[in-house]
Amino acid sequence: MRRSLAVQVLMVALLVAACDQAPTHPSSFGALNEAEFRQPLPEPQIRQIAHAPSVNDLLGRIAATSLQSAEFQIVGTEPTPRPQGQIGAQVYRQEGTLATKPPSLELQPRDEYPGQNANLDGRGNYVVIGSTVYKRGSTFSEWQLSSTHDADPSSFAYVNPSTWPASSGATLLGESLLNGMAAWVIQATDGVGRTFRAWIRETDGYPLRYTTSYVNVKGATYYINALYKRFNIPVAIEAPSQSNHGIVAMGVAIKLPSGSVTVTDVAFDCLGIANRKPAPQHKFVAITVAFNDSGPEPMSITPYAWRLYGDGVDGATATESVNPASSLAAQILNPGSHVSGIVTFEVPEDAYQLFTVGKLPEVTAVVNVFLPIFPVGLPPCSHPDG
Repeated sequence: MRRSLAVQVLMVALLVAACDQAPTHPSSFGALNEAEFRQPLPEPQIRQIAHAPSVNDLLGRIAATSLQSAEFQIVGTEPTPRPQGQIGAQVYRQEGTLATKPPSLELQPRDEYPGQNANLDGRGNYVVIGSTVYKRGSTFSEWQLSSTHDADPSSFAYVNPSTWPASSGATLLGESLLNGMAAWVIQATDGVGRTFRAWIRETDGYPLRYTTSYVNVKGATYYINALYKRFNIPVAIEAPSQSNHGIVAMGVAIKLPSGSVTVTDVAFDCLGIANRKPAPQHKFVAITVAFNDSGPEPMSITPYAWRLYGDGVDGATATESVNPASSLAAQILNPGSHVSGIVTFEVPEDAYQLFTVGKLPEVTAVVNVFLPIFPVGLPPCSHPDG
């Protein structure tokens, strides 16, 4: 009887242990793992030092430092979909550059989705110049402007150390060793009300690390860490061009300085003709583009201003058409005139979720020309309509 009781006690102990581990080992399908929401970069130990500088002296040193520019890497967590409609967290990394005079910052695009965040203009998708924030979801989207003081809780604007002297409630927490370098650690509140910590190198007042966090509406915590490297390199961050007015659907006219342009149709061709066939496992994509010159100036037109992007294709250029007679020809369109023609691209046969982009004078035209998604296991060019 005692042996049976011992076995029962052991089973209870194992169940308790299993319950204690539940947050990091979900037992039910689709349950969120709490470990996802932890800080991806542990903070180095902080120690108290006698005769440490005052936090005001340290902030003044940051303001007076010779730092002009730096490269940095963001290591953070961000929301990501999980089964059953839940929102979890995932770690991401992103490169950036900053300058202190004038205060500016730019984050480079991330490459997780080839063709879906194309490098249309050589710019990142998050730029801060002075107190203005330029932000867009992808390079296909128009820029949204806001102020650093009106930024959302996930803002990167305060990664720039030139903003730290203006923070509120600053305190000196002590000293840490970061990659073998002694650094003072300060804590303060930034312009959007977040508490952040900064590691400042003792030898010259240069930044080594910045850490902050924010909480979403579901109460989950996400982190932003910046690790600084390569100081005082040539950096020039200019205001982004506003020529892209956002993604439009086919059939929607895009205003140009002397009229408009409209993508009116899209078609694909897996067969071609006897003397003009796509390469194996490729297809032709033909977009019909219509220009209307309502004045006051002539309009320069070329099919080579257009590119095709999407899943499986990243910046395809115009190619020879199957039917040259209907192709869009390079020309000068005079006020009061209208012209329509086809621009042809050759892409992999399974390319879809497509955008065509026209880099036109003063305007970047971005049009959603999604192609159909075919049943799983069926090659697109074997489809009866292909």
